[in-house]
Amino acid sequence: MPGVPELSNPMAAVPERPPGPVRELPAARARHLALEAWREARLNSPSGRAHFLSTVDSWLERGWSVAYYATGSRVMLYSCGAPGAWLPSSPPPRRMNLPKGIGRLAGLYTGAPLFPGDKGDYREPGAAEPPGSGGSGTELVLGVHGEDLYVMYRDEASAATAHIEAAFGARTYGEARAWGLEVDDRRRCLDYYVELVCRAHEDVDEEFLRTRSAQDLWNAVRPADDQPFDVTEHPCYGDGDWRSMPTVRGPWADAEFRERFGPLERDWETGRERICAEHVNDVLAHLRDHGWSAGRNDALFAAFWPDA
Repeated sequence: MPGVPELSNPMAAVPERPPGPVRELPAARARHLALEAWREARLNSPSGRAHFLSTVDSWLERGWSVAYYATGSRVMLYSCGAPGAWLPSSPPPRRMNLPKGIGRLAGLYTGAPLFPGDKGDYREPGAAEPPGSGGSGTELVLGVHGEDLYVMYRDEASAATAHIEAAFGARTYGEARAWGLEVDDRRRCLDYYVELVCRAHEDVDEEFLRTRSAQDLWNAVRPADDQPFDVTEHPCYGDGDWRSMPTVRGPWADAEFRERFGPLERDWETGRERICAEHVNDVLAHLRDHGWSAGRNDALFAAFWPDA
C-alpha cells in the first residue's frame, strides 16, 4: 500500500539505554501518543491510520511492548519486549519505516490493545470525519460537537435528530403533517392559528370569529396543507424545549466511567449532558472493552443543532 509504513527488519542501531527505571505509560497517554505519531508521519488517509493503529495493536496482541521516543514535537513508536527487558530483546525491536530517527525514550506501554474495534473511529477530537464513517450498525454512538462529547443509543440519537431535521426542513403544513409534527394540537395551536388568520385578513373580526363553535372555529383557521410553515414561529416549537438534547448518561456511565472521565456536566436550561471532548478516544476504547458495540459519528450529533 503506497505511503503506508510496514514493519522493517531489526534495527542495526538501538537507542542508548537511559539511566534509571523506564517509565510505563498509562493507556490513555499511550493512545494519545500513538495518534500523535500517526499525525506526524503525515499518513493523511483513513486507510493509513487504520494500518498504523492495527500494527501497534498487533504488537500488543503478541505480548510485546510499545516504546515511545520523542524528538522535539515528533513521536516515534518501536516494538520491544517486556518493560523489564532492554532493547534489543526477544523478539527483537522492529520499527516503522516512517517517521525515522531516534530520540529520548518517553516511556513504554504494555497491556491490552489500545484501539479495539474499528480503527477508523479513532482520531483527534477536532479532526475531519472521514467519508463513510458513522458507527453504522453499532448499539452506541458517540460524537464530538465543539468541545463536548456525547454518548447515546444509536437508534435514540437517530430518531431524535430525524425529528429535529424534519421540523426545520418542513416548508408547508402538509410537509409538517407528513413528517409527524404536532401541528394539529387544537389546545396548543388554536389561538396561534386565529392570530394568523386575522393577520392575513384585516377585514376579519376576531371577536366575531370566536363566536363560532369550537369545531367550526378550528375548521375555519386550521392551516391548509399548502400554507407556509415556519418552525421558529410555531408555538409547539420555536424556542421551547420541544427538541431532544444529546446526553452522555446511560447504563454505560457508571461509577467507573465517571471516575475515569469526570462528572457529567449538565445544562439545566436544556437538559443537555456532556463530558469533555478530549476523552473521545479513551471513551471509545473503554466502551468496547466493557462489551458495548460503539462507533463514532460527529455529524449525527451536529444534527441536533441544524439551525446553528
